[in-house]
Formats: sequence, structure tokens, C-alpha cells
Amino acid sequence: MLVDPEKTTAMLKPIGKSSSLKSWEGDQWEIGGGTTWGWFSYDPELNLVYYGTGNPSTWNPSQRPGDNKYSMTIMARDADTGMAKWLYQMTPHDEWDYDGINEMILVDKKFNGKDRKLLVRFDRNGFGYTLDRVTGELLVAEKFDPAVNWATHVDMETGVPQVVAKDSTGQNGEDVDTKGICPAALGSKDQQPATYSPRTGLFYVPTNHVCMNYEPFEVSYTAGQPYVGATLSMFPAPDSHGGLGNFIAWDAEKGEIVWSLPEPLSVWSGALATGGGVVFYGTLEGYLKAVDEKTGKELYRFKTPSGIIGNVNTYMHDGKQYIAVLSGIGGWAGIGMAAGLEGDTDGLGAVGAYRKLSDYTQLGGVLTVFALPN
Repeated sequence: MLVDPEKTTAMLKPIGKSSSLKSWEGDQWEIGGGTTWGWFSYDPELNLVYYGTGNPSTWNPSQRPGDNKYSMTIMARDADTGMAKWLYQMTPHDEWDYDGINEMILVDKKFNGKDRKLLVRFDRNGFGYTLDRVTGELLVAEKFDPAVNWATHVDMETGVPQVVAKDSTGQNGEDVDTKGICPAALGSKDQQPATYSPRTGLFYVPTNHVCMNYEPFEVSYTAGQPYVGATLSMFPAPDSHGGLGNFIAWDAEKGEIVWSLPEPLSVWSGALATGGGVVFYGTLEGYLKAVDEKTGKELYRFKTPSGIIGNVNTYMHDGKQYIAVLSGIGGWAGIGMAAGLEGDTDGLGAVGAYRKLSDYTQLGGVLTVFALPN
């Protein structure tokens, strides 16, 4: 990977020589490195591209000792040369499939009274991060789902999450079913994008409120074949509202939830904040919802033909504004319904949590467009 041992930094310090190779055992890095299948953001003033890397393989952490750098990492690279300016690994030695590819939201705003160029992201591991996108300095790392239990907190000096021993699938070992880990492998938020409103300074985040049991086992690598090595089952977060999701407003400076709307199913759509003070999101039951940006009060809902995993968007045409959303259940949460799976561990564990999805919606793909009044 393209780094400069003396100039590329992690937690504001040069990464040094062979920093990634030292964190793998043998040649596992050749078949276990994190992929980059998610979102990219670009700052034209800094000429930096930001993206996240995915989980290391296998899902059995005992087969890949070490921090497995630089999987699960936010990377800032020069757009012309590709050279990494800074790196931040969110989940060293991932033991739960907390794939680190979620979107980076770039905002320029005050932080502790000073103008800063910020990068905000909501990771699958359940922590909401605020970083200085110029230097990679870690400013905030707090849980954005109250169910998160696999780590107590992130050490702000090292940037490393403090793992709870009973929830460590690596410490518990192969063929041991570690129970009650929160979040589940699909994360407190998967690839569904959050949104930001400069009106309120808040971020609006579609979240999953799901936990899991996780049993790793030894697996051999065969090119072109799935390379997983774990059996999972998922379920709603216990001791909560009983649903599988929340839609939240987040203060990225304080690292706090401002308001939260419980949902019976995960919120798997992208969110949209508007200049009119209305925030839109979709639900797996198929509702497009409009809520007040300050309070979360529901203002409007419309039932689309299928569950919504698409991103709500707005556009202008001939002087008129429209809101559009594509409905059509699918993705990880919808795999049981789409593929006719029924076992608790099917669909990499998702079927157990989302088995009742068919009670709420049906398959199909429809684009629904709304015209705003003049």
C-alpha cells in the first residue's frame, strides 16, 4: 500500500516502517486484507480523498493474530499521487465483522469554539467518530447506539477501543458461541448514509438496534469461494423498545444523541436533511417519513409498495422541487425474504432477526416521487 513511513501518520505520529506487515502473521495479509467496497469523499481544497477499508478475513480472529493493519481504517490520500497523508484504524484485529467502509461526511464548522475541517463517520462498530480531516486528529469517539457492549470506550490517546473480555470472540476461542454481542455484524449502522444539516449542526443517522451470537470456526481459503469462518444469529437488542432500529439526531461535537425515534425494524435507507427544516428517511416496512429537524416529531408518512433500502433524494425540475425514493426490499436485512431462507443462522445470521419482515412488506421495486407545493 502507498504510504510514507516518515510522513504518513496515525494518531498524529509517523507510522514507521513495515507497520502493516508487522501486524499480520505469515502471509495471511495476502488473503485477509480489508476491501474498499464503500463510499469515497473528496475535499477539493485539501485535494484529499477519504475512504474506509473493510474487515479482515477470515471472520475467525484466531486464524489471523495481530491488529491486521490497515483493515477497518479511515484513509486520507492525496488525490494526485495516492500517497496516504494519515490513517486511523477504528477496530484493530476485528473479531465481529464490523466492516469499516461507511461514508465520511465532510463538514466545516466550529469545534470547541474554533473553525475546523471535520470528518464525521458512524461506524459499524457502534461508535460515532469526529476527526480533524486535515491532520487525522481524533476529537470524538462515542457510542451512537446505547446497546453497544463489545467495548467500554475508545482510548483517546491511542484511538483503540477497550474490548470487553466476555464479548471477545478471539479470547473465547474457536467453536465457542459468544452470546449477546452488541451490535451484530451488520453494525449499529451499515452502508446506509447519514445526513447533515448546517441549519442545526446535527447529523441524522439511520441505525440498527441489533445484537448477535457469534461462533468462529477454522476455515480454509479457496480462491473464488466464500471465506467466512463463523456462524451467527441475530436478534433485537435486549432490555430496550423491542424493535430493530432507531433514527437519531447526533451532536458530533459532544458525541451525544439529541433525539431518537424507535423503529420496529432497522432503518436501512439513506437519510436526507433539507433547507426547509424537514428530515426524510425510509423504513423497512416501506414508509417514507418526514420529521422535524429539531424535535424528531413526525410530520408525514407515506406507505410505498416495498421496504425502503434506497436513499431519499431531492431535485429541482422546471422550477419545482421533488422528493424521490426507490423502494424494494433487499440487502443483508432482506436476504431471508428475497431468497426464501428460514434458519436463524441463514444469511450470515440476519434471517433470525428479520424473519417477520414479510409481515410488514413485500418484494418489488418502485420509484415514488413527490412534488412539493409551490
